[in-house]
Amino acid sequence: MLAPLPLEPISLAARSVHRIENAKGIRVSCVRGVAWITQERDPRDLILAAGQSVVLDRRGLAIAYAFKDAVITVGAGWQLPAPRSLPVASEPERARA
Repeated sequence: MLAPLPLEPISLAARSVHRIENAKGIRVSCVRGVAWITQERDPRDLILAAGQSVVLDRRGLAIAYAFKDAVITVGAGWQLPAPRSLPVASEPERARA
């Protein structure tokens, strides 16, 4: 079974930027604060609040800008599905087994 890849948080001071080269397929997640994401040749502005993420869909450069102090993660756009948990048997069911 493959373990999930750990993502190192990137702290951004207010009004600072983080460059993301070759951005297509990269997931940007906002952990804390608010981040503005813009991609090369894309007229859209993407605003991420804490708990939100986006998978970038354009080749080239993307920029993450922190309106105020923020924390983001940047990593692979794909995710492994969460492992299924087995139901836990209640005490009476365990006694019968």
